[in-house]
Amino acid sequence: VLAQEEGPRGAHPHSRGRHSRPGAGMAETIVGKLEAWFMDDDTGVEQFVEEFAKAHKDVFELDVEEHKQEYMSIYLDFQKKFESKLEAFLSENGVSHEAFLDECHKHQSGTDAGFGIVDVLLATLEFDVFMQMMLDAKTRFA
Repeated sequence: VLAQEEGPRGAHPHSRGRHSRPGAGMAETIVGKLEAWFMDDDTGVEQFVEEFAKAHKDVFELDVEEHKQEYMSIYLDFQKKFESKLEAFLSENGVSHEAFLDECHKHQSGTDAGFGIVDVLLATLEFDVFMQMMLDAKTRFA
């Protein structure tokens, strides 16, 4: 869902400065809930990401410029599973995909570093960042 609807990184057509945005209080609530959900041991999201990386890290090769076709298959599997968890979160919190994406883009382009979780979640669904995560996992969990 995110990867398909996310536009180019950077300026979003509806982005404004943090203080001039209407509905910023609600957005912070959504982002705050998102951050708590991601880090909460009960939801298992952070654990899911780590376990997925550990389970697939050996397929990935360090210092190789060409990517194996298998990398894309693993990425698509990760994306599907991660999006399923995210969709459950949105449903539980009564947040539409459109509202969620809008808030993510607003916070992503904001100047407040406290919204870093949005960048993490959006980046998690980008292939290049996924590749870096897997390569990091390969060295970290060697």
